Amino acid sequence: MKRDSRHSLFWTIAGLFILVAVVGTLLQALVAVAVLGPLSQSEDRSRVEVALNGLISELVTVLPMSPTSIDTLLERHRRTLLPRAPWLFFRQSNGVVYSNPPGRERFARGILDGTHVPPPTTDPAGHAVNWNRLELLAREPVMRGSERLGELVAIRPVRPDDTSGSLGRLTPLLFLPIALILSMAAALVLLRLLVRRLRAIETLAARVAEGDLSVRIADPSGDEIGRLAERLDHMAQSLFEARERVEQSDRQRRQLFADITHELATPLTSIRGYAETLLDPQVNVSGDERGRFVRGVLEEARRLDRLIRDLFDLARLEAGATQLQRERLDWVALCRNTAERFSARFSDAGLRMEWGETIPEAWIHADGHRMEQVLENLLGNALRYVPVGGKVALSLTGTNGAGTYRLRVDDDGPGLSNEELSHVFERFYRAPGARGSASRDGGGSGLGLAIVREIVERHGGSVRAEATRPHGLAITIELPRQR
Repeated sequence: MKRDSRHSLFWTIAGLFILVAVVGTLLQALVAVAVLGPLSQSEDRSRVEVALNGLISELVTVLPMSPTSIDTLLERHRRTLLPRAPWLFFRQSNGVVYSNPPGRERFARGILDGTHVPPPTTDPAGHAVNWNRLELLAREPVMRGSERLGELVAIRPVRPDDTSGSLGRLTPLLFLPIALILSMAAALVLLRLLVRRLRAIETLAARVAEGDLSVRIADPSGDEIGRLAERLDHMAQSLFEARERVEQSDRQRRQLFADITHELATPLTSIRGYAETLLDPQVNVSGDERGRFVRGVLEEARRLDRLIRDLFDLARLEAGATQLQRERLDWVALCRNTAERFSARFSDAGLRMEWGETIPEAWIHADGHRMEQVLENLLGNALRYVPVGGKVALSLTGTNGAGTYRLRVDDDGPGLSNEELSHVFERFYRAPGARGSASRDGGGSGLGLAIVREIVERHGGSVRAEATRPHGLAITIELPRQR
């Protein structure tokens, strides 16, 4: 299965938590620099000051004492400050300086005198060190009453990478609560968004189950939930369109039944009226009237038979039950022969028919009987609706580059409006103005043009109707040429 390369919810969540980690790290650094550093320095100074106060108490008690004892005392008190282990300096009032670790007297004098002293480059053992600076932790006078015995100084050498100190050692642990808080906040926000999106899907499913197919989610995120929402929207749209087609089909079916009932009832009513009149002994009917009634019954029976045959023919065409007997035929010859057969009927109806051969031949692959039925229906339609003195023109031409032939049937009858033209190929449709004038040829069944459309479309062609100037109707049929 091909992996979907579109946006994934996984990357959204991963990106969110990566962002949380970055923000947590930045906050950790900010807290360490702005809060922990000063707190660590303050703690170190406090501890050193406490140690120096203890050392001062001892010095006040035992001074004067030998230099070796002073060095031992400084060493002992310096070790109580481990791991901070600052350098301790004691300068007596006579100017003698004691240092622990030993050998730092020069740095002590420089600091005590306020002169700049660079950090040492070696430790007392002579090993190279990289000290960035010297940090003054405490500076306390040694007083016995009002007598000044000397001065104590605590100095810490600081390396560039020095992160010692109790609070400094806890700095990495500070990230844990910050990360937890940020992760919980991000998870709550993400969960809220996911629940809202899932609730929209739940709402769509509930409303679709209730029959409301107009609801949509419209989630443009493009991740898994967004694609699910898109498919659900497509499903709802498909269901909506399917229901519309079913409802339209049901309306058409009911309308078809109503039309069939009406069309069948009209000739049956006439037949029943004629028959009841002929059989009623109280009605005096002359021989001429009796013959007229019988002819009326025969005409209505023929009309009924034509209607039933057209209905059966259209139903078979729409269902695809009628197989086309395709063959290679010349459409020009077929149209010419059909026009010659109808010429006498047009003359008797007071109409003029023109057939213009613009091309010598037009070979198509079609069912000759059905194509003849198409032209007969078109000409029969013109016979019924074009008034006396009118003209019907037939022309067959080739289209440039389209690979089709075009048959056009024009008349100068009453024509149709734009609204009527959109219904002209529907079953049982008759224009309001044409219903009253359909008197020649016994009237139509309202199925002729519907049959024309079905036959033409089954041959892979197209048919359309359009109004002509100043009045009239033109029906155009296009069929593909035989390859």
